Amino acid sequence: MRTSTLLTSLVLSLGLGSAVQARQTTALDFPAVQVKDTTKVLPDTVEFIPVETDELIQDRLSCLEQEIPLEFNKQVRGLIDYFTIRNRKYTRRVLERQPLYFPMFEKYLAKHNMPDELKYLAVVESALLPKAVSSAKAVGLWQFMDFTGRDFRLVQNHYLDERMDPEKSTEAACKFLKQLYRMFGSWEMALAAYNCGPGNVRKAIARSGGKKTFWGIYPYLPKETRAYVPSFTALIYAMNHAADHNIKPLNLQLPIETDTLLINQSVDLKLLALQLNLPEDQLVNLNPALKLKHIPANAANVALRIPANARPLLEENRLAILDSARYRTPVRTRQPLPEVPASMLAKAEAVTPDSTSKRMYVVRRGDNLSTIAKKQNVTVEQLKAWNKLSGNNLLANQKLVVFKPETRELKEATQKLSPEPQLLASAEETTVSKHAGPNAENTPAENAATATVTAKKAVVQKNKVEKPQTIHHVQPGDTLWNISKRYNNVSVEQLKKANKLKDDELKPGMKLIVG
Repeated sequence: MRTSTLLTSLVLSLGLGSAVQARQTTALDFPAVQVKDTTKVLPDTVEFIPVETDELIQDRLSCLEQEIPLEFNKQVRGLIDYFTIRNRKYTRRVLERQPLYFPMFEKYLAKHNMPDELKYLAVVESALLPKAVSSAKAVGLWQFMDFTGRDFRLVQNHYLDERMDPEKSTEAACKFLKQLYRMFGSWEMALAAYNCGPGNVRKAIARSGGKKTFWGIYPYLPKETRAYVPSFTALIYAMNHAADHNIKPLNLQLPIETDTLLINQSVDLKLLALQLNLPEDQLVNLNPALKLKHIPANAANVALRIPANARPLLEENRLAILDSARYRTPVRTRQPLPEVPASMLAKAEAVTPDSTSKRMYVVRRGDNLSTIAKKQNVTVEQLKAWNKLSGNNLLANQKLVVFKPETRELKEATQKLSPEPQLLASAEETTVSKHAGPNAENTPAENAATATVTAKKAVVQKNKVEKPQTIHHVQPGDTLWNISKRYNNVSVEQLKKANKLKDDELKPGMKLIVG
């Protein structure tokens, strides 16, 4: 799924190896004191740290094992010592967050008829932090990469990232894990594929001579993935037997009952919390998928989680509360525009609905007001006025009204008034400039006629030019199947034919023709 996770990167950076290495390190740090035949205790500054025997840990793991095998070996023992001795703070913190998320994980796993113990995978992935971001830019409780998140319909835009939504990302993780299980027929193999991608697991199977178990392909997997499944096993042990190792959560984080408020206006979350008599950051914390601390004016049907006990107050004074909590765009100092001659201003003012043709522009992903203004040869202020926009935020597929000038003089006027330099000229502009000649200022009507004729020629010539190919750069975890879904459902066979591929194997960095 990605090349790096928060926990396994930490474990690898500390150089964890066998259980013997972990116990040797501990013995150097603390003098061992024998208290039982089966238990050692290491004195800490504030607590005693038991160190259990291999036989006792193996017996406890066998009792915890359900549908997913919990194999005990030196790698697992080394990681158990890590979570119960060397990094007890990590285990304590995830125990504190456990009540917030485990009941919800259990609900979705039961819905999809999947093993209950898969809930511990989110601990390996994110330490139960919904806003966690890895070095590889994987995000959320289940650490989805952007493209994988989109494959499972997790919305990502300028104000919302549903990879950080606990419920929606959990549903997506269940679907993804189920898909991987069907692919490999083993939950351990599905976990490995979740970490490093199905392609790397297939390569490891081939290099191992066709072995189909995690421990059979273990030496052939990426280094991080080798620690991934053992970490999963070790955390199941550590969280279930924390008390036996004298690890106790200090500040349990308990869930609260929530309700949903549908928002179709701008809202400042801190102001709304103030109006509802809630702690300042409570709404922000209940809605981790919101990238901003406000909902922008152009957002639609945003399901905002609020405490259930705030609903009565909101129902009584809904309009007044939402109006008082409306987000106000901060006033920003603008750089003064260069002086423009009065004659040019007069021409620019002529670009109004009365003297132009009305057109619709559909906002594309990555567009902003400045780039649209350049493309349409108008100013940002005009776009805002025509579309009654108070801020600068846009949504993909949003329709904007654009009034296009019918004469060349008016186009030049709006271009010179634009606060940012024009980087690229349109085909229509280029053709008009080329053919206008020294008599370009004869009459507006003549110039308009010239512009129309030359623009048509430019369009004909443009249509004759072959469209450029769309290239996809293969990322870790990519497969032909999910790439095909991302590019207008082009089939896997078409991808293989276009790129002369003999099989389904992909390598990160490969360039694929996808359109």
